[in-house]
Amino acid sequence: MGVQRCLLWLHKWQKNGLLYDENGKTEQKGSPQVISVVHTKAEELNHKVVAPPNGFDVLVSEWMGYCLLYESMLSSVIYARAHFLKPGGAILPDTATILGAGFGRGGTSLPFWGNVYGFDMSCIGKEVTGSSARFPVIDVLDSKDIVTDTAVLHYFDLATMKESEMDFTASLELRLPESGAAAIPGVTWCHGIVLWFDTGFTDRFCKDKPVDLSTSPFSTPTHWSQTIFTFEEPIAITNGKSVVGSSASVGSAECPAASIRSRISTVRASEHRSIDICQS
Repeated sequence: MGVQRCLLWLHKWQKNGLLYDENGKTEQKGSPQVISVVHTKAEELNHKVVAPPNGFDVLVSEWMGYCLLYESMLSSVIYARAHFLKPGGAILPDTATILGAGFGRGGTSLPFWGNVYGFDMSCIGKEVTGSSARFPVIDVLDSKDIVTDTAVLHYFDLATMKESEMDFTASLELRLPESGAAAIPGVTWCHGIVLWFDTGFTDRFCKDKPVDLSTSPFSTPTHWSQTIFTFEEPIAITNGKSVVGSSASVGSAECPAASIRSRISTVRASEHRSIDICQS
């Protein structure tokens, strides 16, 4: 079945071969009767054109932000789903998942400072790493620097979720791989947590060819990169049991932890969503 009518709204002005008139309405070259493009927010779409309520079969949106929710347009997508999508209509992507893992020394700038044109400047590296622990860093992490198993932080069903579900608190428990090529014997130092997201075009709406878009360190890098949270001090972890009754601090070389537990919260701030991490 061919396209009967397609409506596309843009949150930001783009010059992708679009004709723009004084009314703020645009039409794709060569198909003015099929595709209408409107530069506006989803919440203000009816101010520009007459959009039939719940009259569209498919809603496609690239709304994702860093760490999925930072500067994302998910609230607008939920609004569009409620007001413009037919009951049972397809929303693409239809799932989103935030995941995380622990990373080692190679995921920090410490290796660089250990040999700066032949000079050992590790003392500066420790200062820089300590400063970077105050704020998350958006960067691409090499998969070889991941030292723990991957864990799911939160899952969203975009076909049914409410806007209030964007604010959540979830627990993340990270352990060393127990077997296989990724297993690490002895004590391993975890220098922080890296978060990323996957979005799914699942067989719910894409029965012929489901697709998963991943921003994982194990996948092809994307412009979303990953979100890196560096600890002020690294944590020692092991596949074995922690030493019960030891006077040493858990997570030290003398008493490595069996796992790293973190509680992660996302809340709406004045302009963006903020992420808070508490580890134990």
